[in-house]
Parts: sequence; C-alpha cells; structure tokens
Amino acid sequence: MDINEAMKRETSMAGYEGEPPTGDENVEVVQRSGLFGKVLLVERESVESVHMSMRSCASYRSNISKISSAKRGEDEGLDANIAPPQHAPWQNIAAIMVSEVVGAGVLTLSQKYAELGWIIPSIAIIAIFFLVVYTSSMMVEVRKVFPGIVCLSDGADYTYGKWARIAVQTFVILYLVCTLGDYLLLVGKSLGSTAYNVHLCYPIWSLIGAAVLVPIVQLRYLNATTFLCAMNMVSIIVVIALVIAGLATKGRAADVETPLIAEGLDFMQFMQSLSAIFFTFGGQFMFYELMSEMKDFTEFPKTFRIAGPFQVPIYLLVGCVGYYFKGTEASGYFLDNLGFGPLYRTASVLLCFHMMVAFLILGNVLSRMIHVWVSPRYVNDLGWRGKLEWFGCTTSVVVLSFVIANAIPFFEELTSLVGGLLVPSLNLIFPILFYVKTLRMVEKKISWWQWVIYVTLVAFGVLVTVVSTIENFRAIAKNMSTYGKPFSCHCTDIWNTCDCSESRMEFSGFNCTVS
Repeated sequence: MDINEAMKRETSMAGYEGEPPTGDENVEVVQRSGLFGKVLLVERESVESVHMSMRSCASYRSNISKISSAKRGEDEGLDANIAPPQHAPWQNIAAIMVSEVVGAGVLTLSQKYAELGWIIPSIAIIAIFFLVVYTSSMMVEVRKVFPGIVCLSDGADYTYGKWARIAVQTFVILYLVCTLGDYLLLVGKSLGSTAYNVHLCYPIWSLIGAAVLVPIVQLRYLNATTFLCAMNMVSIIVVIALVIAGLATKGRAADVETPLIAEGLDFMQFMQSLSAIFFTFGGQFMFYELMSEMKDFTEFPKTFRIAGPFQVPIYLLVGCVGYYFKGTEASGYFLDNLGFGPLYRTASVLLCFHMMVAFLILGNVLSRMIHVWVSPRYVNDLGWRGKLEWFGCTTSVVVLSFVIANAIPFFEELTSLVGGLLVPSLNLIFPILFYVKTLRMVEKKISWWQWVIYVTLVAFGVLVTVVSTIENFRAIAKNMSTYGKPFSCHCTDIWNTCDCSESRMEFSGFNCTVS
C-alpha cells in the first residue's frame, strides 16, 4: 500500500553548518550516528514544519532528504563530504543485516524446542520472520512520507512528537546496552571454554575479554565492514556445523524423548521461551539506518529474499538437530552439547571471534551515539581531544557491558530477558504504531479488518513483553540461588572438573560418580 500521496515540493538546500540554509525555518540540519563508524548529516524539512503543513493541507512538503557523511578531521566541524552515502544496493544491505541478526540468540534455540516441543517453536520461527517482513514494509511506507527519517527515534518524532522520540531512543539504547552485555557474557564464557583447563572464575574471564575489547573498540571507522560481516557469518556457521558434527558422531540415545508438544507446558513458560525466539530476530532497530545508505530505500523489503532463505533454515536446523539428539534435555547453550576436547576448543575460539566482531560493530554504534550526544563537534576529530573523548565513550560502553554480563551471568536467561522486554516493541509495536499514525496524518482510510490486525498484533506484543519479562526475572532469581549471586565464580561448564561441569565431563567420557 502506497501512502506517499501528499503534495510535495522539492527544495534546493545549501550548506551544512548546523543552521537552516538560506535562513529557511522549515529546514533543519541534524547529525545522526550512522552504522559502522559513520556520522551522518541530514538536511531535511523540520518535524514542526511537517506537522504544520499537514494540519493546514499546505503544499510545502519536501520529498528530498540530503544525507551525507561528515568529514573526518580536526578543524572541519560539521562540514559534509560531497558524495552522499546512499550508494548500497539491496543485496549488500541484506548481507549486512543477516550478519548482524544471526548471532548469539541462535545458540539457545535447541532448548526452546526442549521446552516447547517440535511444533510450537517451528511455527514461531517462521511466523516471527514474516512479522518482521510485514512490519519492515510498514517502516518503508512511513519513510516514503517522511524521507527525513534516519533512525527509529526519528520515526517516533515525525509521527508522535518529542516525547515519543525520547522513549523510542531509550528503548534502542537499552537494547544495545543489554545486547552488548549478552555479547560480553559469551566472550568471557568462550574464553573460559577455550582454556577449560585453566581454572579462572567467570568474572575474571569476562574481565580479560573486556580488556581485550578495549583496544579493539577504539577503531572509529569500520572500513572493512564487508570483510568483517563475511567473517562474522562464516565463524558462527562453522561453530554450528562443529556442534552438529559432534552430536551426529555420538548419535541419539535410546531414551531421548522428543514430544510434538512439551508435556506440562504452561502459559508462563511458553511466553519465556517465545521471548528468546524473538531475540533471534532483534535487528529492526537499525532498519532505518540501513535504508538511509541504500540507493533506493523502497527496495528494502527485497533484502528478505536473501535473509529469509538463509536465516530461517539455520534457526530451524539448530533447533531441530539439537532437539532430535538431546530431546527434552537439550541445553540452552548450543556448545554445551560438546564434551571437553579439540572440537570444543575450536568451536569456542570461533565463537569468541564472532562475538568480538559483533561487539565491535554494535559497540561502535552505541559509542558513536553517546559521542554525538555529549560532544558532537569532536565526533570526527582525529586529534588528541577527539581520541580522548572516543576512548571515554567506548570504555564506558565496555565497562557497562561487563557489569551487565556479571549481574546476569546466565546466557539463556539474559537472552530471553532482552528478547521479551525490548524486542517486541522494537520489532512489532513501534513500527505498527508509526504506520497507523502516518495513515491517519495523510488521511488514508483504515478498514475495520486492518484495525483488527493492528490491534491484535500490538496486544500480542504487549502481552509478550509483560508476561515474559515477569517470567524471565523469576528464572534469573531462581538461577542466582542455584549457581550463585552476581559476580560470583560461576565455573559451570567452563572448568574441566566434576564439581563445575559434571554433564560435560560425562560427555568427555569421565565418570563423575566415582570418587
């Protein structure tokens, strides 16, 4: 459905000095944190001007939003390069999107099958993917009306105003912070798993991981994004392949149970498991940034022609294979299906690399958002002040991630918490609300059956958010009483001793019942 019907007038726009060019009050210049180390300057019609023209049915509405990459340099301030950044075809955007979305969450899917059975998670994976496709097409339609949108909070600003922008930006920042904590948790866990014969406590391994990341995240311009994304994808695919090979080698035990629908499944457990599946699709917060770098953002839905055939089969493969071989005992961390040994070390090394690259990219996005917010003039300053400020921003992100990783040092629970608390809003609720408000702003009629769909989806998103968050906090409290409090040792499954890793020792051929 094309809702870009309002009358528009193209306007030529002059300089990028942070003030409206030619003194036009209807035009604003804003600075946005782009993906992969870019700072974008956006020259666009102001939000206030758009709202005024819509209310008065005036003809002034610009269909042009000039976006350019701010120059690097010490004295260039907010000047812009001549070449705009809108150059990427949809195929490149699809590759970037897949490499970012397919990550840590996929490692929990076999446990979700163990908790739900064969049918429910398989349907959920396919259904959530199509929901993402559906809501992303809504995001494209909203941007057709408001071409000045560069990030999700811009969409909130144009449709609902300042306070909505602040709320959405808060959600995005919380998502980035919590996800980076999850990533650092896996960095520390995979480091400990690689050196499982070195008996250091989990907080120490995560501290070592944080120390390694501090110099890495000082990279301010990720020029080799294509290479990084390719290596990122290859590493996680090899990890999955190694675990599947290990499972196939050991075979399926005779007493493994794999019911179609889990016995004794209750509503709260269903919601908690569903939230973890939602996490595996958490990437919609950056869709507008991706659109802003495309030659033609209206082609964005085409990216799912690549993402779908790649993403959905991998999710189904990991969940189904782990569940087939381990049944109701499938682990919440896919690598737990391997015993100590060379295969486990190799998989842990590759996973550590994957999570460090993922942390680098998302950490760069969050650090640049902070830098743009606290000191926009020095975001691209390569002198001592710019470097010092950048060090402060990136180190703060790493420290905060370290705190979160040790406050909730349970990978599957933290994954479920992020997936339930934040992803339904970012992937489902916000895009629908923005789309509905846009339709009303351009006086496009919404039929009754559309209202039924929109209200149902929003209500479903709210239900998942509330119920799963309650259940996830309950599960976190339960695990803390079982494994220890925040910043405790947590040697589970990373030390090659029976006290810490009984099940993995048994996978490796040891009998932990013999003293």
